[in-house]
Amino acid sequence: IHIYQVVGHKEGLDVMERADPLFLLIGLPTIPVMLILGKMIRWEDYVLRLWRKYSNKLQILNSIFPGIGCPVPRIPAEANPLADHVSATRILCGALVFPTIATIVGKLMFSSVNSNLQRTILGGIAFVAIKGAFKVYFKQQQYLRQAHRKILNYPEQEGA
Repeated sequence: IHIYQVVGHKEGLDVMERADPLFLLIGLPTIPVMLILGKMIRWEDYVLRLWRKYSNKLQILNSIFPGIGCPVPRIPAEANPLADHVSATRILCGALVFPTIATIVGKLMFSSVNSNLQRTILGGIAFVAIKGAFKVYFKQQQYLRQAHRKILNYPEQEGA
């Protein structure tokens, strides 16, 4: 199904007819498996860690995303990646719907590209990059909010 969706019905049928049956038997089931494994990689955390480390050297990043290069009063505790549980069904559904999203984004953003496969690949890269940028920005804002958080004593009531 993903082959037809990504390269088009006619081209997908032609590819499937010309392909070796052993390749189809082994290769086609690996597509959803690779999509699921790719969905489980948390590349945004690595980008954010590198960004925080080298942001003082790249001043253009500070103008785009304010607060990344600023010193923080305290370093918040890093959340354990294993503690951030994402349900298996969400990963599975997100990975299996990714070719559809890549095809739609490719058609919307790269309509000038003639090849369906190239358009879908570009759409997938654009979708992952845009979604990743939003995740990095959101995580940085959470980090800054936690870094600037102050714990205050509760004021005592005089009449109690």
